This record gives sequence, C-alpha cells and structure tokens, in this order.
Amino acid sequence: MTDTPPAPTAPRPAGEELAELDRRHLLHPWTPYGVGDQLVLVEGSGVEVTDAHGNTYLDGRSGQFNATLGYSHPRVVAALTEQAGKLMTYALLGSSNEPAVRLAARLAELLGEPDGRTLFCNSGSEATEAAIRIVRMYHALRGQPQRTTVLSLADSYHGTTLAAAAMSGSPLAWTGCGPLPEGFVRVPTPGSTVRDRGEVRPGAEALEEAILAQGAENVAAFFVEPVLGVGGIRPLPAGYLRAVREICDRHGVLLVVDEVTTGFGRTGEWFAHRREGIRPDLLTLGKGLAAGYVPFAAVTTTAEIAEAFAADPMLGGLRHGHTTSGHALGAAVSLAVLETIEEEGLIEHAAAMGERLCGGLTDRLKDLEGVSDVRGVGLFAGIEFDTFDRATQVMLGCLRAGVIVRSEGPVLAVAPPLIVNAAQIDRIVDTLHRATTAATG
Repeated sequence: MTDTPPAPTAPRPAGEELAELDRRHLLHPWTPYGVGDQLVLVEGSGVEVTDAHGNTYLDGRSGQFNATLGYSHPRVVAALTEQAGKLMTYALLGSSNEPAVRLAARLAELLGEPDGRTLFCNSGSEATEAAIRIVRMYHALRGQPQRTTVLSLADSYHGTTLAAAAMSGSPLAWTGCGPLPEGFVRVPTPGSTVRDRGEVRPGAEALEEAILAQGAENVAAFFVEPVLGVGGIRPLPAGYLRAVREICDRHGVLLVVDEVTTGFGRTGEWFAHRREGIRPDLLTLGKGLAAGYVPFAAVTTTAEIAEAFAADPMLGGLRHGHTTSGHALGAAVSLAVLETIEEEGLIEHAAAMGERLCGGLTDRLKDLEGVSDVRGVGLFAGIEFDTFDRATQVMLGCLRAGVIVRSEGPVLAVAPPLIVNAAQIDRIVDTLHRATTAATG
C-alpha cells in the first residue's frame, strides 16, 4: 500500500509573505519599532500606489514629499532607461559626464545665475553637510577662519547626518546621538505662536540678536527653510526672508536657503524663495530635483564663492564630494524632470491646484473640533490638531479610506504630486473632512 501524498500547501499570498519578511528583516527609519504591519507598496501609476494586497491609494504625500511627478512617468522612465544603457555614471573627480554638465548649466539658468556653480550629492542631508563645509572653508580662505558658527531656526529640520541634526530643532534628530558637532546655534522661529504668526520683525530681530551675541565676526552662515517642513508645514511670514537677507549682508554672514523640500514647484513657484525676491548665497536642493526616481540632490552657489576655492593651499579646489556626486543616471533623470515640469506647465498647475487644496482644507476643516490651524502654500499644506493622538486617528482614517497623508507630530502634512487634478484634490479634502469629523465625534 502506497502512502497518500500530502496535500499541496496553498501558496501564501504575496502580501502576507512580504509583511512577514518586513517584520523580520527591515529596520524602518523614523518609525516606532515593532508597531505591526507596514504598508508594503509594490507599484504606482500617476498619483496612485498599490500595496502587496492589491489595495490602491491616492498618494497625498508624494512618498516622502519627493515623488513630485507621481509614479511611472513615461518621460522620466525613458530617460533613466536610455542613460543606463549608455553610461550609468562617471565620477566628477578630475573628470565629468554629460548629464551632470548639462544639468548644472540648466540649474544656473533656472536660478538666474549665469556663472552659478553646482555640487551634486545624494540626499538633502548630504547637501546640508556640503553647504556647511563650503561656507566654513570659504570664510577661512578669505582670511576669516574664526567664522565657523552656523545659525538656524529653532523649529527647522535640515537632515539626519550629525551636523545637519545639530542644526535641526527636533530632539528626535539628535537625542542620544551625542556628542554633537559644535558651532551650531538655533534662533527663535518667526510666527512660532498663533498670536504672533504673520509678524516679521520679532523673527528678524532675533536673528540679528543672535549674530551679535555670537560676535558677527564668528558667524559663517544662516540656514533657513522658506516653509518649515518637519517643523509643521509652516510658511515663514511674508517679508522675513527679505529682512534676514539684509541682516546677513550687513554682518558678512552667508545666507543658505534650504529648498530640499520646497524646490521645483512644490509651493507653486520654481523655488519658494522667489516669493521674496531674494538671492541666496547657497541653495540646497533635493526631493523634487529627481522626483524620487533616484537619490539625487545638489548645492548651488555663486561664482564668487566657488572661485574662492582656487586659493585652497592643500588642493586648489573644493575638498569635498562623494563617489556618486553627479551620478549620470541621477542627472539624466533630473534633466527629464525639469523638462517635464516646464513642458507640462506644472508650476502654474501646482499653483492652481494649491489654491484649491489650501482653500478647500481651510473652508472644510478650520472650524472643526480639535483643529488648531490650517495653513500652507501651493501643494504643501498642514492641518494642526490639538493632540498627537487625534492627528494619528485622522491619518489612519484617511488610510482606511484610501488616501495617504503624512504625520508630523500633531500636524498632518498634505503634499500630493504636482500632476494631481481637481477631482483628486477634492477627494483628499473630502476624505480629511470625514476622517476629522469621525475623530472628533
């Protein structure tokens, strides 16, 4: 008598397998350990993404604010594929590659800096670190090596590498990571309470007071986000950047504008600082530069600052960079992203959709129980709740309804891709309204 063969085991659904592998092997950044199954995404198209269980969601946060052209954009995918078949990269150490050259020239054109220079890197945190080194070495080469102190806003966020964390206001960025690098001082954030939000002079005066307290001759630079991202989606008051530009000029302090999140259309402008009509000394860029298709970032600066490095006695050039600085794939993708933004009119579209988003959120949510504030600019909006728990409930309610938004403590961030349409904006607003009503009922 032969044994009966065992019944075949039914294959485990891919979603369950991925969830188990995720729990066992993946260490999630900025996520509480062991909180349960994570949303495992497997594909995306347009503004929608699909998880391993086949559920589809409207991505109301553009991944990590970086998927600005949505998913599977044919122009960008074609550019990546074509470049991969030609030359995936070639280091910029004593050599170059065509996409990096063309992208640097295009950024100079966009910024109105005919002789502007760009250093490419891989992330916003790296861009911050590069900018810190550039401003300190620049002053040293000009005979002021004591100018090392870097100022930033108390509620700012500039990255997670050590120096970037030391500049950032959230204790989540640096608690337990000490000792932190020295030479970083945080100054009060303008509009830090509802009462004084919108006033300009207290914030600008606080910066000048900090410069004088440190001794202007010791201060290298002031780093500032035009819209605080992790700090609560808080646009700086109108006039603030103009005021700090004047203060920095008066004291010989370089102004570094962090547009890692806000650059390339997020606020309805190519760059958010243009709303103030200022010219930064350095600009840090990321996220929307390559629209999330590859890790890519940049620091741009003026010809005057770049040319100072010719006097470096050790090298005669900038002593900073990475193996993949100016990666050809990243540069080719970024060129395609910039072409797409321009040819599809996405700056103007983001401005129009941003008015619909911010206006809709204000009209529908501002008077609901538990909502402290609704604010934003362009396709970058924040809803502040009275408690972290309530914000979390609303975020989870949106997720159950098929809309992904992002939590920044008690603030929910809404930042859909620039290609979002009016119906999708209305769906985001309606979903947030229903989820907020349910969480306060």
